[in-house]
Amino acid sequence: MAATQPPIPSPKKRNYPRVPLAIRIQYRDPLKGVKEGFTAVMGGGGLFVDTLSPLPVGTAVSLEFSLPGQGDSVKVDGQVAWVRPDFDPKGFSPGMGIQFKTINDADREKVVQFVMRALMGQSEIAL
Repeated sequence: MAATQPPIPSPKKRNYPRVPLAIRIQYRDPLKGVKEGFTAVMGGGGLFVDTLSPLPVGTAVSLEFSLPGQGDSVKVDGQVAWVRPDFDPKGFSPGMGIQFKTINDADREKVVQFVMRALMGQSEIAL
């Protein structure tokens, strides 16, 4: 009788595509007030902020940023989901992954559409 194999877990799927993107962002550090940084990656569900001083996992943050080529800023309440405290061997910068918790539908759609255009090479990404 052949032994049955346990199912192979499938990789975690993201709800939204992501794109490498360097834009200026402001976020509120609960202890130090408003700080500025740059994103490294963005998607409809969150973003990564390059910073030498990432906030602890679980910290609530308020974000504000403007997408290149769009006038109105996007405002999001998020939470630090993970942290890279140091440069890693592959050269990735320290920083924090922030998951969007509260974002209005229009702002999420702006982010998703921007990411999709960038992935298809139809958007100019400015630093």
